[in-house]
Amino acid sequence: MFDHPSEFVTFKASPHLPGVELFSARLVNHAFAPHAHDGYSVGAIETGVERFRYQGAEHLAPAGTLVLLNPDELHTGQAEIDAGWTYQMLYIEPDTMRRMTGSESFFPDAAVHDPLIADAYRKVFRRMWHAPDDLSFLSEFTTLVDAVVARYGRNARLRMPMSAQQARRMASMQRVLDCIEAELDQTLSVDRLAGEAGLSVFHFVRVFTAAFHATPHQYVQARRAARAKALLSRRIPPSDVAAASGMTDQSHLNRWFKRSYGVTPAQYQQQIGTRPGIRARP
Repeated sequence: MFDHPSEFVTFKASPHLPGVELFSARLVNHAFAPHAHDGYSVGAIETGVERFRYQGAEHLAPAGTLVLLNPDELHTGQAEIDAGWTYQMLYIEPDTMRRMTGSESFFPDAAVHDPLIADAYRKVFRRMWHAPDDLSFLSEFTTLVDAVVARYGRNARLRMPMSAQQARRMASMQRVLDCIEAELDQTLSVDRLAGEAGLSVFHFVRVFTAAFHATPHQYVQARRAARAKALLSRRIPPSDVAAASGMTDQSHLNRWFKRSYGVTPAQYQQQIGTRPGIRARP
């Protein structure tokens, strides 16, 4: 599966709280292509050092660092040192986070060095992974996420207001994003997307890349992988997922999914218990 014998990636869908996925990995040679998650990514680096690109900036995350990413934000991931890095993550759907916090939360800092919370995170994460019931899982989950959000989260309503020009620009880019989501299973041309923005194709690529810290192609491929992940979690066969997410065939889906999430579609479904024809593990 991986080039290095110590590498692994494991997903687990929480059987106790819909909208939460647990993830544990150790990586040395594998590098994640630009990708996104539909929900919040809240994690801790256990060993080693990760380098990742997020919102147009490079970040280093050594052991003891919390990694806090907002929904739908493209990012990469690779080892900064030869020994690689080991980490755990919680992927939390926005609705679940909203019900927890009562607001539109966001994290202004992608990486914060906090060994005390990171150490507590690792211990709580292991207990959540093996939680025997809803009461146990929800107690651990709520306490952990509340602690992280209280210290490092912000309310989205407190973000700095945009100028009129920025608002118009973002409105045009939102039309582009809506078009991408609506036609993700089709062939998307740069002329079509530039037309939605009311820009020439060259100006569109420049503006889009500046706004989202990714080229239009990188963004579209990341959204296709994210849609595939969502469909796979609903027990849809990979062959059907490939067409529904705009991949040319299942082999194309396999390559992009592995580059984005570290496992193949079949392995992901096996790990979270949604592989067609196989009963989910208790």
